[in-house]
Amino acid sequence: MAVHKDVINSPVWFLFFALVSVGLLLLGGWLTYLGLDEWYYQLDFPPFQPPPWLFTPVWVVVLACLAPATWLVARKVELQGPLVMAALMLYGGQVVLNGGWSLLFFTMQRPDIALWELYILDGVVLSMAYTYGRVSRTAALLLIPYLVWLALSTAINLWIVQHNTFALTPG
Repeated sequence: MAVHKDVINSPVWFLFFALVSVGLLLLGGWLTYLGLDEWYYQLDFPPFQPPPWLFTPVWVVVLACLAPATWLVARKVELQGPLVMAALMLYGGQVVLNGGWSLLFFTMQRPDIALWELYILDGVVLSMAYTYGRVSRTAALLLIPYLVWLALSTAINLWIVQHNTFALTPG
């Protein structure tokens, strides 16, 4: 791997992963906001769904853990290049899928399609946790809040799909 350890150990890379997390939080919030209209408030929600005010703080914790976890993995690129590159590819995939879920569920008003995308995201983040763990145990442990929140999110999305009807077009 042609990356010098001083470059990847630089605080700039930590800042990069932190900014990706902040960007993902902002994108998810914006896409959610776009879909919070009459359609959303008419949905039946599961009795185990947390209160609305809890979602943003939980995502802040999840993404605040994701940034250092990814940096810890990226720092090992000289020692475990192919494994680190696989981990970073999974990281990139989960960023895209995470934003995509908000787009599908809220903006496009398609929880049914969003559920299938969420199943893929679950698999990617599980694979990411396994791969991170092969590089850094601490990095894998930092993904536990993400895994727990995804499990709950998947259960909520599944319940919504099972207890609501969706038209083929929003609105």
